[in-house]
Amino acid sequence: MENQRKAFTVFMACLGGILFGAKTIVRVTSLLVMGFIGLLADAVIIREDKTDTEDGYLTGDYNFRTRKFDNGTDPYGWYEEDI
Repeated sequence: MENQRKAFTVFMACLGGILFGAKTIVRVTSLLVMGFIGLLADAVIIREDKTDTEDGYLTGDYNFRTRKFDNGTDPYGWYEEDI
């Protein structure tokens, strides 16, 4: 009976160590994944939207497809008269 108690105590100590190790591995892995996601998010290049000021041309019809002013002859363009 005494040997069973010692074995159970040793088993619980080993199980606690295994659970502690597993928890540590999960914590470190999650920190690495979050760091990698943050690194990818920092690397995203945000394009400056230069809709009306590109090349300084503000004359003509506004083309909603290209988001620029042009002469209104773009066959795939979407102009204000199409609304």
